[in-house]
Amino acid sequence: MKKILCFVAVCAASVLAATVSNPIIWSDVPDVSTVRVGDSYYMVSTTMHLSPGVPVMKSSDLASWRTVGYAYQTLADNDNQNLNNGKNAYGKGSWASSIRFHNGYFYVLTPSYTTGKTHLYKTADVESGTWSEVQLPFYHDPSLFFDDDGSVFVFYGSGEISYVELNADASGVKVGGRSGKLQGTNVNAVVGTDQFIVRQEGAQIFKVNGEYFLFTISWPSGNCRTEIVYRSKNLLGEYSGRIFLQDNGVAQGGIFDTPEGNWYAMLFRDSGPVGRIPFLVPMKWQDGWPVAENGKAPATLTLPAEPLPGYGMVTSDDFESETLALEWQWNHNPNSSHWSLTQNPGNLRLTTGRLDSSLYTAKNTLTMRSFGPKCSGRIALNGEGMENGDVAGLVALQDSMGYVGIRKNAGTYSVVMYRGMREVQSVPLSGNSAYLRIDLDLPLGSGTATFYYSENGEDWKPIGEKINLAYTLGMFMGYRFGLFHYATQKAGGHSDFDWFKIGKNEIDEIYLPSLRDIPRAPYGGLPASIPGKIEAENYDVGNAGEAYWDTDHRNEGGAYRQDGVDIVTLDSGFAVGYTLAGEWMEWTVNVLESSVYDLQIVAAAGGESGSVQFFLDGAPLTDTIPILQTAENSWDVYKKFSAGSVELPAGEHILRLWITGAYVNVDWFQFAVAEEPDAIALSPASLQNRAFPKNAKVRVFSLTGKYLGEVHLNGVSASEALRSAGFAPGHYLLR
Repeated sequence: MKKILCFVAVCAASVLAATVSNPIIWSDVPDVSTVRVGDSYYMVSTTMHLSPGVPVMKSSDLASWRTVGYAYQTLADNDNQNLNNGKNAYGKGSWASSIRFHNGYFYVLTPSYTTGKTHLYKTADVESGTWSEVQLPFYHDPSLFFDDDGSVFVFYGSGEISYVELNADASGVKVGGRSGKLQGTNVNAVVGTDQFIVRQEGAQIFKVNGEYFLFTISWPSGNCRTEIVYRSKNLLGEYSGRIFLQDNGVAQGGIFDTPEGNWYAMLFRDSGPVGRIPFLVPMKWQDGWPVAENGKAPATLTLPAEPLPGYGMVTSDDFESETLALEWQWNHNPNSSHWSLTQNPGNLRLTTGRLDSSLYTAKNTLTMRSFGPKCSGRIALNGEGMENGDVAGLVALQDSMGYVGIRKNAGTYSVVMYRGMREVQSVPLSGNSAYLRIDLDLPLGSGTATFYYSENGEDWKPIGEKINLAYTLGMFMGYRFGLFHYATQKAGGHSDFDWFKIGKNEIDEIYLPSLRDIPRAPYGGLPASIPGKIEAENYDVGNAGEAYWDTDHRNEGGAYRQDGVDIVTLDSGFAVGYTLAGEWMEWTVNVLESSVYDLQIVAAAGGESGSVQFFLDGAPLTDTIPILQTAENSWDVYKKFSAGSVELPAGEHILRLWITGAYVNVDWFQFAVAEEPDAIALSPASLQNRAFPKNAKVRVFSLTGKYLGEVHLNGVSASEALRSAGFAPGHYLLR
């Protein structure tokens, strides 16, 4: 009998992008300045009175940002920065900074209302290098600019925009260099008024296609904060200007492009108690002008990845390391002899060195950002070493602060809640330790704080009163969590903080992966062999983003390994679980011989959304593989799914499994050398397109002729029947 074969393609698109909401960081990161270097983006922000200062944040996808370093450890060693002799630097310290990359070096320029200087820091490596410093005269909201002709300028000012020329190596102000007011930057003409809340500041200058573009922020009376752009063919003018963005107060920042040629503006918005928060605005070029797409800061945009938990700005800390996580900053300069991570290993110990009348003047308060729309911070605190009159605990830090703490008086302990300097409630403690918690509700523009305590870490009791939060200009920053200890009667007491946990609610724990470099290597030391079976949990050792990517960066299953991938225990062995779209793992594999291999994967899915895709050395190896529901709302039933046949070259390669549809548990997968086709002899005459009867049963073969199974059409097309039967996207022969 003549054998007629039908060639059928089952196709699927791989979508490896995410819909991300603005604000891109719902946390206090104001006065942003951004630069792209290669495939990475770097951003700096205002520090105020905190130490260390000028955080440098890094991203490879514009969605997930991490603090990777600071431009300085100590801005100045004076009474203001040290909280000594009744002086402070609240709301001062360092303000709007500028980051640039030039001839292999990063430059960060920041002005200080405390020192009266502008500090220029330089390094070849923002993550682990040392920084040099040059001090310049004070320039308000300065923007550093390196031109193609070797000249270096600072553009700055409030109201009017000025410029000053630096030496070619940015080592100081150039003697006899050019300086003055920038012509053509009359903001009154651009916005059509002479009435302002803030006339003009926040200068940032860029050169694109041979022209110069100066961005500033203005706040006209009766309108919202507005981003202005000026354009000139000459660096020092004459400029002409127009409004770049006037939408919901999103303004102040600069522009940059991606390696793919897309353009964005990173700006920020004053958003109440949570602080001043960044928005990412897609833009385009129109008639030579930069234009915000649709004239809006969009509610959502498409990026390669999702933001990190807590927007990458916060992390829980068990204080197991001998160094603090980079997410921590001290309120003013710390006294390094009065805090320790080694005196009681596994704890942060704070020791008092003097008497203070209130938390506002206390030294060594360790702070971390809050984030919206809701977050919760809590601590485990032991006060055995406290002196009478001491108070230690957790604060929601801003001018209108509130805190919950342990207080020792006359040898007895109590939990207290304070609103500012006023005690609201005191509750006796049965021992000398407690768990303390603050929940922050931080929608855009408003906020509240609620305070709790527990003696066992499980049964939480409210204490004091809920307070309304306000963003005020005394501290001039969004609310932060702070770990504190101060003395009112006798110095020298200490308290031990066992851990600090932060999350979106009281049970969530955000643990960002360590930024320490973990050398990439196969798990167990040797590449996985192909042909052979590969256990999903044996992905390569290495950093997040290099050997794997997991959204929450914590092993939710708690089994087998200690890094971020979620691993669950099975009756025999382990599986990767709790997966979300966009997560992935990589294995170093050794393909013993070039050949065609049959690929099968063993997985479980309690829903209908699951799918995966394999990549080899960065290129798609398979199409998207649907993982059909194996049991309703259960991930305990594992089944084998065919991914069809793939051709692999011999040698060592990097294999990636990408989760393209959420909620798939993966146990293992296997590559087996495809059998020689002996069931079918192919010829042009035998390969035809044809329609099968509506209820036909057809046999399915791979392109090598291997029999794969049988499907019943049941009135649908062959492609639909193959999908329903669990066949992976690909090409098949039907008979």
